Amino acid sequence: MEIIPIAKSLGAEVIGAQLVNMDVKTYSSIEKAFSRYLVLCFRDQQLGPCDLVNLARKFGGVGETPYLSGLEDYPDVVPIVKEANEKSQHTFGSGWHTDFTFQKKPPARTLLYALDVPPKGGDTLFANLQDAYESLSTGMQESLSRLRALHSSIRSYGPNASLKNHLENMTITNEKEEPGFESHPVIRKHPVTGKPSLWINPTYTIRFDGMTDEESQPLLDYLNDLITEARFTCRVNWKRNSLVMWDNRCTQHSASSDYAGHRREMWRITTAGDTPANFEQV
Repeated sequence: MEIIPIAKSLGAEVIGAQLVNMDVKTYSSIEKAFSRYLVLCFRDQQLGPCDLVNLARKFGGVGETPYLSGLEDYPDVVPIVKEANEKSQHTFGSGWHTDFTFQKKPPARTLLYALDVPPKGGDTLFANLQDAYESLSTGMQESLSRLRALHSSIRSYGPNASLKNHLENMTITNEKEEPGFESHPVIRKHPVTGKPSLWINPTYTIRFDGMTDEESQPLLDYLNDLITEARFTCRVNWKRNSLVMWDNRCTQHSASSDYAGHRREMWRITTAGDTPANFEQV
C-alpha cells in the first residue's frame, strides 16, 4: 500500500488498497494514515451500498443522518444527485462546513463514494482545523479555549431554509419549528490523537455561547476565513469508483458547483461520533 500526499497540510491518495474484505494489516495502515492526513482518497473501489454500511460499521459504527432521505433498502446511505438538466447550479455540500455539528454527537467520519462524475469540476475542498489552530497566537488560543459556540441546523434545514429548493433530485426535509442549539467547545480535543482543533464552521456555528450574534460574527468571520486559507487546504479531484473518507472531527469541506450541464452522483454515509471535548492547555 502506497500513500501519496495531496497537499502539505492534509489529504492523501491511498494506492494499492481494496476496502472490501481488507485484512487487519491493511486496516491498521489505513487508520495510521487517517490520523496523519485526515482525508484519504481510495481509487478504483467497487462498492455497493451494503459495502458502505459495512465500512461504516468497521470504522466506528453508522452515524445518524437527519433531514436527508437515503436509499430505500439502505436508509443510512444517502444519494447525492445532481442531474445535468437541473436549473439551479447549487450543489449539495457547497459552502464550507463540518458535517452535522448541530448534533450532540456529530459524525466522526464521512465516507463519500463516486458513482458518476462530470468530465471536469465537481471537486471537493478540505481544510485542516488542527493546522488552523496551531497558526493562532498563544493569546488567541488561550482566549478561544475558554469559549463554547452554539450550533444549529436552522440555516440549512430550518422552517425557512431554502436548501431543498436548489436540489431537484434529492429529498430533504425541513424542520416545522425553529430547531434548537447545541453547545460545543470552540477548541476541540481529538478523541484519538489528542490534538486541538479550531472547531467552528460558517454553516452551522451561529454564535459564541453567552454572546450576541453581533458580538460573535466578526470573530467567527475572521476564524473561518483563516481556516480556508490555501495553506490549510487540499483539493480532491473525483473519478468514478473513488471513495473519500475524511475526519469530521478536525476538518471543514466544501463541494464545488462548477459543472453545470453535467451529471454527478455520490453515495454518502457517516460514522458515529462522540460528544466533543474541550482541549485543556497544559
